[in-house]
Amino acid sequence: MRRTRSEVVGRAVRTAVRNPGRSTLTMLGLAIGVGAFIAMVSFGTGARASVMEQFEVLGTRVVYIWTNMTRRSFGGSAKPLTDADVEALRRDGMVIERVVPRITEMQHVKSVNTTYSMNVTGTMPEFVDIREWSMLTGGMFDDTDVQQRAKVAVIGTTTARELFGRSEPVGQTITIGSNLPCRIIGVLASKGEQTTGEDMDEIVLIPATTYGAFLGMPIGYHELMVQVRDIGLLETAMQEAVPIMRHSHRLSEIEPDDFRMASPAQAAQVARLVSSILTGLLMGIAAVSLLVGGIGVMNIQLVSVAERTKEIGVRSAIGASPRQILVQFLSEAVVLSFTGSMAGVLLGWLASTLVAQAMGWSGGLSVLTMAGAAAFGTAVGVAFGYLPARRAAQLEPIEALRHE
Repeated sequence: MRRTRSEVVGRAVRTAVRNPGRSTLTMLGLAIGVGAFIAMVSFGTGARASVMEQFEVLGTRVVYIWTNMTRRSFGGSAKPLTDADVEALRRDGMVIERVVPRITEMQHVKSVNTTYSMNVTGTMPEFVDIREWSMLTGGMFDDTDVQQRAKVAVIGTTTARELFGRSEPVGQTITIGSNLPCRIIGVLASKGEQTTGEDMDEIVLIPATTYGAFLGMPIGYHELMVQVRDIGLLETAMQEAVPIMRHSHRLSEIEPDDFRMASPAQAAQVARLVSSILTGLLMGIAAVSLLVGGIGVMNIQLVSVAERTKEIGVRSAIGASPRQILVQFLSEAVVLSFTGSMAGVLLGWLASTLVAQAMGWSGGLSVLTMAGAAAFGTAVGVAFGYLPARRAAQLEPIEALRHE
């Protein structure tokens, strides 16, 4: 049985080699289909992962609270976000793990050699924990620095490059604004750009108390970052935070909220859903190209059957059964489909790798994805090749021998 199978496959390979142009065009259709399918899966996965990474930089399990600037702009009495709000949320929040305030404004930052305008942020030590940022060198300021209004700073990699070039920034001094010298105690690991194009590495972090004492906070904090104990408690935390904030701002029942809140997880969920839908659409389009490749296999096989009708008649006359003829033509379809599908896997892998490198996407194609695409492409080719093979098997020997 093994010898018979090898002979069948060998004959199928020889048939394909005898018609290189036709075989190449047949395999090209499936190769393009399989390659497009793999590339679309890769593009969708890479884009989704890239979007998720952008949201993860903003912190997981986090609810952001801002002052309602619209109300303030129209003459309302929106109260600023203060330490009293932070304490109220920490004290009364049942599902809240951390509350970290932040104020950020553009300031002139000077080193020995240069002056650079960038975002300076006053915050608490837990800022890097809630954002899940890591340190490149040095460390973050601590609660003692906050209590003592210490003149210390942690900077991003862009800030370090602009102010100090290739010099080691830790231990050096920068001047923020006109009168705030700060010693650099740490450099944050690089985080790249947000989807908005903002460079997250262009930043200076100092204790919030230091910021208030030397730079001032006339409108309070810009935002409060509230981290919950579990990501499934985000909605609960938002519902819990509303009455706490209203009570802290002494709002009556008829007064609207003078604050607003949202979570990156909500936007991330929408982005994930949209990305999945788009990936599905792209995969559907690629699947259509696979069907086109399958139709190409069927057409070529029909032409082959027409050209070899007399050969089929001779084989039938000397004892070949319809099943043997069916198997022979199906084996030819398998050889063409499998070879074209493997070429498609190579094309898809190459396209996905080049695009991933150009876009800076992490990760790659799984072996399961490539094997599944190759199997699907082969199955499509064989399915479309069955009709010509069945037609060849059903030819009457006498009529086939008479064929010119």
